[in-house]
Amino acid sequence: MDLLFMKPVFKDYLWGGNRLKNELNKNSTFSITAESWEISSNKNGDCKIKNTEYKGMTLSELFNKIETRKEIFGAKCVDKDEFPLLIKYIDANQNLSIQVHPNDEYANKIGLSGKNELWYIMDCEENSQIIAGLNKVVSKDELKDIIENNKIKEYIRYADVKKGDSIYIPAGTVHAILGGILICEIQQNSDVTFRVYDWDRRDKNGNYRELHKKQAIETISSKLIPEIIHKNQDEIQILSNNDFFEVKKIETNNTFKDRSNLDTCYLINIVDGNGSIKTTNKKYEIKKGDSFLIPASLGEYEFEGKMTILETFCK
Repeated sequence: MDLLFMKPVFKDYLWGGNRLKNELNKNSTFSITAESWEISSNKNGDCKIKNTEYKGMTLSELFNKIETRKEIFGAKCVDKDEFPLLIKYIDANQNLSIQVHPNDEYANKIGLSGKNELWYIMDCEENSQIIAGLNKVVSKDELKDIIENNKIKEYIRYADVKKGDSIYIPAGTVHAILGGILICEIQQNSDVTFRVYDWDRRDKNGNYRELHKKQAIETISSKLIPEIIHKNQDEIQILSNNDFFEVKKIETNNTFKDRSNLDTCYLINIVDGNGSIKTTNKKYEIKKGDSFLIPASLGEYEFEGKMTILETFCK
């Protein structure tokens, strides 16, 4: 077993910028790059393996190799129909739409997948804000009136954020990343978004982007108010432990030793700093913006350098 590095899949949504190329060294050919899907087996962005004997395979193809699934992805993934998580970097040069994601129960009824997600603020401008929930609890009838009559801006809840903060966004939460924020997003393997409001802007063809008001009304829970988790100085900080994944923030000032887990692979994102990771057989130089998968059966490994690392594993 060895670390698995992947070729990102890029998205050029109209609200993106150039930070993924300029700051994270992403090799995108788009004039603007909104997202870099780092570890994904989703049909709308299936990453290809860049190293090992699996080089050239997509992550979904590798996951579907039943004979190696437990060894690579861990015991918890053996009976899953698909690789359960998706991790991306997001450059919000402009505001994203005000939106909501469905839970599994609702999504499965319409042949889709639910989406719970966590945001880690890699960087942001001074006085940056996000939208996270509504500013009051409303009934379904009130919600219907709010959305159908484009009054959502009167009810959204703004929250201040700074570099190093994280926010878990449960399915059903009204939310939006606002301009000037660079994010690492960890989520269920889903590409389902119901737009509620898109700031009255038009796409490159002069058209308003599609809204999904009916689905949003059926999906939104006004009771969900996400909590901002502020960065602390602990070597290890749990950012989220939910029904779908757990995310740890690891701060390395010199070295950090660990070993893999036979129950699950670890998904690694270097969200700040640089250094190296050493396994039994190899040593890799790593830097801010790098992402890779630690197979369940890898064994011991060691980080060296000053870095902020996100370690995610499946539930």
